[in-house]
Amino acid sequence: MADAYLSLLKAFHFTEMQTWIATISMLLFVSNLSGGILSALVFIYSPMLQKRPLVDRISFRLFIMSEVILLVFIFFYHVFMIETIQPDHMVYWASASLMMPLLAVIGSQLMQVIFAGKIKDKEVELKRRLDIIRAQKRDKMKKEQAANGPSKLEQMLAQRAADRKGKS
Repeated sequence: MADAYLSLLKAFHFTEMQTWIATISMLLFVSNLSGGILSALVFIYSPMLQKRPLVDRISFRLFIMSEVILLVFIFFYHVFMIETIQPDHMVYWASASLMMPLLAVIGSQLMQVIFAGKIKDKEVELKRRLDIIRAQKRDKMKKEQAANGPSKLEQMLAQRAADRKGKS
C-alpha cells in the first residue's frame, strides 16, 4: 500500500521528502475521516436532541486544524526544501485540501446510516418534547388571558365589529 502511494507521489513529480508527504497526507486524511465518525457518534450518544451548528462540531474543528497543518507543511516544503512549486504539486495539494472535508462528511454519513434507527428515535423524542413545550405555552397564554380578561387588542377589535354592525 505504501509503495503504491509513493509511486502516486512520483507521478506528481515529488522528488524530495516523499515519505514525509505520504505520512502527513495520510495522517490528515485519517484524522478527518475519524473526526467525521467521532462527530456523528458524539451526536448519536449525547442527550442533546438537536444537531449542533457546523462550527461547534468536532469534525469541523479537526478540519480547520488539519488545513492549517497542511498549509504550514506546504509552505515549509516549497520554501525551504525545494524552493519552487510545480503545477503538478499544486494539483496534488489542492486535491488533498479538498479531500479532507470530503472524508469528514463520508465518516459522518457512514455513522448516520449505521445508526439511522437511533437518530430517528431522537427526532421523534425532539418532536414530542417540542409539542409538550408548545402545549404548555398555549395553556399558559389561555390561563393569563382568562385571568386578565380580553386584551386591549381584542377589545378594540370587538368595538370595531360592533361599530360596523351599528352602521349597517
